[in-house]
Amino acid sequence: MPKVHRVGDFDTGGDMATIGSEDVFANGGPTLGGSLSEVFNLPDIVGVDDETARMILSDRADELARGGDPDTNEPFEQFDPASGKGVNPVDGSTGLQGAPGSPAGGISGGFGQDNLPTGGVAGGFASSGNDDETGTIPFDNSTPISDWLLPEPQVNMAVQTSVFKQAEKLAKAFGKPLRINSGYRTPEYNRKVGGSKKSQHVEKKALDIRWPVGDFNSRIEFIQLCIDNGFSGIGVYNSFIHVDIGSKRCWGPNGGRASVYQQYLPVLKKNGYNAG
Repeated sequence: MPKVHRVGDFDTGGDMATIGSEDVFANGGPTLGGSLSEVFNLPDIVGVDDETARMILSDRADELARGGDPDTNEPFEQFDPASGKGVNPVDGSTGLQGAPGSPAGGISGGFGQDNLPTGGVAGGFASSGNDDETGTIPFDNSTPISDWLLPEPQVNMAVQTSVFKQAEKLAKAFGKPLRINSGYRTPEYNRKVGGSKKSQHVEKKALDIRWPVGDFNSRIEFIQLCIDNGFSGIGVYNSFIHVDIGSKRCWGPNGGRASVYQQYLPVLKKNGYNAG
């Protein structure tokens, strides 16, 4: 039986029901998909369970109450939808979903015969050098573009030059190459994988980096390195960290400050983030 909650209620006890309000949402069955898809303007949401849906909506309401813009954060990245390691929250599918311009996606973002990228042998844009007009480094999938950044097959690395160079600097400061699990997304691809309305990935200003360390203390140190190397947007998830050069803000898996893991709050607050 679906429960009904007021948006913004943090349902810790499972019994905080409110009815008769315009901002009421119901979880469970088809109303779960309808409510989330309406709020986030996505075609459907079938890969999200009821509890997670309530937490995402609560985080969003909390961000709005604090005067933040939740549409610049990424609540659905927690599902790691494109890498084949998670579930696409939009359609519930699993498996690799390559971004257009990535080795897995080719130019069109799909697979051709025998699972070869539809863009040909190189599977992407055979360009080189800097794109002065857009301020990005075009991604040539046929050759590595950095010894310090290791994009997964679904990733298009055509981010802004400053983002690319900051990420390289971060890797060098860390002392090891970094695995990238999301880079530039076209608007269509961003929508397909549940990206936010104002995703910094679409703006070529963001990268998702697999955690290169496992324990909390080491991850705290890595967050500090990200900030020290010029990244202002910090999103922390279970298996990776989102970094971007947008506005200074932070969020946890559900897209808001309320879901940031307690262990990370001190380092974020120390660096001037309104966290927790």
